[in-house]
Amino acid sequence: MANNNSYDKFLAVSKQRLKSLEIGLECSVNMDCTEPVRKILAVNIDGNCSQIEALTGEASVNGTVIVSLVYLTEQGLIGNASYSAPFVSKFIDTKIKPDTKVFAKVASMDAQVKALNSNIAKVDCAIVLNGFCLNNEEVEYLSSTGTDVCTLQEETTYNKLDGVTNSNWLENLEISLKEPVKQVLSSTCDVYVKNFEVATNFVTLNCELTNRLMYLTDEEEPVLKTVYTKSDVKQEIESEYAQKEAMAEVDVCVVKNGIKNNITEKEGEIKIGIEIPLDVCVRIYSTSTVNLITDLYSVESLTNATSVSYENSVVCEPITFDKKVEGSLTLSEDDPRIDKLLAVNYSKATVTNEGVENGEYNISGVILSNLIYYNEDDNMVNSVDVEVPFVLGCETEYDNSVLTDLSVVVEDVDVMVKKGKDVYVDAQVKVRSQVCKNVNGVVIKELEYTEQAPAKDCAIEIYFAKAGEKIWDIAKKLFVKPETILNQNPDVTEVLEQDEKLAIYYQKVSNN
Repeated sequence: MANNNSYDKFLAVSKQRLKSLEIGLECSVNMDCTEPVRKILAVNIDGNCSQIEALTGEASVNGTVIVSLVYLTEQGLIGNASYSAPFVSKFIDTKIKPDTKVFAKVASMDAQVKALNSNIAKVDCAIVLNGFCLNNEEVEYLSSTGTDVCTLQEETTYNKLDGVTNSNWLENLEISLKEPVKQVLSSTCDVYVKNFEVATNFVTLNCELTNRLMYLTDEEEPVLKTVYTKSDVKQEIESEYAQKEAMAEVDVCVVKNGIKNNITEKEGEIKIGIEIPLDVCVRIYSTSTVNLITDLYSVESLTNATSVSYENSVVCEPITFDKKVEGSLTLSEDDPRIDKLLAVNYSKATVTNEGVENGEYNISGVILSNLIYYNEDDNMVNSVDVEVPFVLGCETEYDNSVLTDLSVVVEDVDVMVKKGKDVYVDAQVKVRSQVCKNVNGVVIKELEYTEQAPAKDCAIEIYFAKAGEKIWDIAKKLFVKPETILNQNPDVTEVLEQDEKLAIYYQKVSNN
């Protein structure tokens, strides 16, 4: 039997989560002040991944950790210092190849001051990186056969990663204040993607930018204050891969070590200008269809068909919600009493668990807030870190097989203190998780002819069919084409509605 088979191929994108990386760093932060530092009031760390290079079986990740300190001197003055430390790590996974697209983000951070000597603070930092990889896998399939082979075909939809666009822009905020400002002590910024729209050659982003600023007033007796701002940001990102109604994933992050601020005076008002660099990554996916042979047989030969499975990732609508987190705690006996709350320096969420179960998407973790306050007994500025655990969730149509990529922003934090020891925290948390569903498919990759089909030794064959049987299955069993049975038995349907006696007539082959 001549092999008249033809083969074709398509690219199907596969998205896979990588094993999280835990990175530890020891940083030395120089306070660079003229008088001795008495204690550290706050230590906050942020981080960004700046470069990822995929190799065979691994991907190297470069980034930066930014350590920010607020301290108190022996003379009661408040100051700040910061330090940037590079980090290098590797994702190890057999799925990673040189052409694989690998992405990573800093998922959680922790820092502790281990020592303070000669105005140099030794800080132990720990960060966790979450990552995933994207591969366009080549799927080869049997596309056509000889005329002796009957085939069942099904239109199959698949998705391909068309390309990735990385871009950046600067967003400028201006905050007006009535009192004179001596020094900006900290500026913590976050960005939340509200929605986006894909058009031809560009993507329009709608984001929300939050900023919490802590500063000292420039007065005879400086006062510590904070101001919180929230603003909507709209930005168009050019992308050669973008097409109208294409599927897309969008990540936007603040480049923490690039934030700058300046203080100016205009018309009797103090203006604090904040320059915030933002990085954006846009991944564009296209949807195509292909006719795949799902079943086949030859009327002349016995055959062996080799099937292979493949995985295709489908970008779905993200899970988004915002909810209030409330919690309370009592300071320990070792913590000085809070007589006057001066500032909420920062608040951030650390997620310890997330996923879909029983039709509900849940995340759990803690909100960490740094409080700076005044104690009348020792006439001293003090600080305390408070942790509020949370469990948040929403109903979803997805099951636990989906791949999620989470972003959490903490905003509108209110803190109230009662009796100097009881702390009540009220915060608004915004959650956005990109969702990808992995769909398994099967293709016939190879067809092999083995031997001749059994010869027909009669001119007519009667087949007693049962209700519910399919003409395709009967024809396959009898080594005839489905249209032969349908043409010779015009009253039957593709799926038999009742028991039938089918007659199949064979053309007698002459020996002459």
